[in-house]
Amino acid sequence: MKLPSAAQTHNIAEFIEHPESGLSAISRIPQSVREHLNDNARQRALYSTGCEIRFRLQSPSAKIHIRTCEIGAAHHGPGLGQILFGDFSQTYFYVGKEPTVVEINAPDYEHLSKACNQSSLFDPRLLRVLLPTHTAICEVSVEGEIAPPEAGDIPSRRILNYGSSITHGSGALTSRECWAGCCAHNLGFDLINLGFGGGCHCEPEMTEYLCQRNDFDCAIIETGINMLGLEASLVNERIENLIRRLSSTHSEVPIFCLGVFPCDEDIGKDWNGRAEEIRQFVQKLVATIDSPNLHFIDGKQAVRHSLGMTVDLTHPSPAGMIEIGTYVARQIRKTLGWDDSAPQG
Repeated sequence: MKLPSAAQTHNIAEFIEHPESGLSAISRIPQSVREHLNDNARQRALYSTGCEIRFRLQSPSAKIHIRTCEIGAAHHGPGLGQILFGDFSQTYFYVGKEPTVVEINAPDYEHLSKACNQSSLFDPRLLRVLLPTHTAICEVSVEGEIAPPEAGDIPSRRILNYGSSITHGSGALTSRECWAGCCAHNLGFDLINLGFGGGCHCEPEMTEYLCQRNDFDCAIIETGINMLGLEASLVNERIENLIRRLSSTHSEVPIFCLGVFPCDEDIGKDWNGRAEEIRQFVQKLVATIDSPNLHFIDGKQAVRHSLGMTVDLTHPSPAGMIEIGTYVARQIRKTLGWDDSAPQG
């Protein structure tokens, strides 16, 4: 996969080549970390949620060539991408295994600039190709005259989210419209999305990777829902290791630990109250550590209406994604003492 040097990637750690097909796919984490994780995380790391290609369009129009692929045992299906100029959405596009060509026409930049206000984060001259949430992308190319992003095009601060499929974006239309994306925008941050559907197991290797990163100004950790079936002592050990280490290695960074979001287990489906046990464990752990940069948010309160849930009673609907993002952002603002009127980025 070759991109023009002027195109900037976001939330992409590296391109991983499949030895049999010769194809390379986007990965959100390095292969050296990915190979130590559980099967779901290894596969979902190749999902392109939160991944973007960013540049300034210098010509009146451009074409994006893109397609998905199946890498190894991961059966990644088609997906929905999005084209934005700054914060403004221009169009959605379908991506499948057959090559897709997306034609883009430059908007009236001056007109868009006049519509920007204090809630705007990205410069409208910045073209953003948002890749789908649940696909493996093995080809992206740009046809047209482009230039790199300029200073001020992108928010100066970034928020890192690690969590389950809910953080990943299951139930959202696009990666911008998942709860983590809504929350990041409300707070004025650029989003680093490290949600892994079914794969947030807080392995020591993942903890080490998160602790070694130094490219974020705030972090949200959503743990528990993917570990309901694991041994309780292992779950507690891994969650405690992650929270203690991350809060100590990034002592100047606000870190928010989410209690398990509402789920089917809350009405007694499978795991004998484990979701509530993990919520209480995380809340007590945060209180015990008692670090000024470490905070707990009760995720169970994030969705209050049936409109916000899907029929599996665990994954949010698109409306629920907005509800969760708004709720979490409000709790963070309240904790940090931020004005509620505009993004802080």
